[in-house]
Amino acid sequence: MIISISGTPGTGKTDVAKALAKRLGWGLVELNKLAEQKGLYSGYDKGRKCKIVDIDRVKREIEKMAKTKKNMVLESHYAHDMPCDVAVILRTNPAELRKRLVGRGWTRQKIEENIEAEIMEVCKSEALELGRQVLEIDTTGKTAGMVAEGITKELRF
Repeated sequence: MIISISGTPGTGKTDVAKALAKRLGWGLVELNKLAEQKGLYSGYDKGRKCKIVDIDRVKREIEKMAKTKKNMVLESHYAHDMPCDVAVILRTNPAELRKRLVGRGWTRQKIEENIEAEIMEVCKSEALELGRQVLEIDTTGKTAGMVAEGITKELRF
């Protein structure tokens, strides 16, 4: 089974994915690290000052991995784009999300862009458009362990 953990930056994806993978005893694939290790980029966004991940190439890598790894947890704000059995979309109250992103030292523009994405349910909408089974979890005021426990209960593990 492949579980993707996705959501707007700042919703807790990395910590929740680590806690879930540990709880289940499954492998964790942090997609941004995979893209970095294998050079899976299609360019550079000068405005955002970041590399552009080649989603199709990352998908192909996940498909290769799935042939030998039965159970995996995928993590990234684009994990819902990957082949998966269920897409867990983490959500956070925009006021709390703002605090988390400010705490990261992000620019006002980047914070506002991500708050808007959270309000507009971008990750959830994209997952649903792809026909994914979606489990939506609110992380506001919860620890990663609490969220991972909630996911396992919802998925009946």
